[in-house]
Amino acid sequence: MCGDSDDCRAAPTLARASVETDMESEVVQAVAISTARPSKHLSVSPSFQRCTFSSWVQQNIRKKECCFFTKDDICRCGYLKVEHVDDAIKPEDFTGESWSEHRHVREVPTDAYGNISFGGPGQKTAKYVRVSTDSNPKVLYQLLTEQWGLSPPNMLISVTGGAKNFYLKARLKSMFHRGLIKVAQTTGAWIITGGTHAGVMKHVGQAVRDYALSNSSSKGQIVAIGVATWGAIHNRDALVLPGREDKVCHQN
Repeated sequence: MCGDSDDCRAAPTLARASVETDMESEVVQAVAISTARPSKHLSVSPSFQRCTFSSWVQQNIRKKECCFFTKDDICRCGYLKVEHVDDAIKPEDFTGESWSEHRHVREVPTDAYGNISFGGPGQKTAKYVRVSTDSNPKVLYQLLTEQWGLSPPNMLISVTGGAKNFYLKARLKSMFHRGLIKVAQTTGAWIITGGTHAGVMKHVGQAVRDYALSNSSSKGQIVAIGVATWGAIHNRDALVLPGREDKVCHQN
């Protein structure tokens, strides 16, 4: 909309054009909001929603990758040769240089995101995405709430660390499970862990799993978010999409 400047007062046609533009913008925003909420009047196909989400991810979420493979069995970045992109194997731009994290690690649009199905009882499906450690927290919050539809938390419960073979006696284990779930339920909290099946994080995962199996209702669901290092994920190659921008819209 125009302000109170002389140009706006002298040009009512421009003001009308601005009003019409704002109205069109509101209509577009209304349609965009409707795609994320059930509507009696607007039906959006799952394929359109996937394509819209993929476009958002490509524009906002990035990952880190090494662009200068050193001639060792394992690169200085910690990954094998086969885990590097082709142009990192023969980097003409870096000939004669020593590997440096600040110079030879770059950010590119992520290529690992979507849905992952967990086997075993319940067969739960969850969402995942690979992100850079330097990602803007505001963008990640938008991903969780606006794109994935999680309700904003009233509190964050962070549980991480502990020995690899962290042991709890049956009674203490039961108390820990009940206490964690009760706090998360009553406060509307998100539970955030290191995302691995080890130490105290393993017990958090078991507590959330047991609660999900005993509670089929959509109300009172517990939100658990695992933030794991990409290199620590087993079979991580299966999480990478086979194509990028021109193909991602066809992924399930």
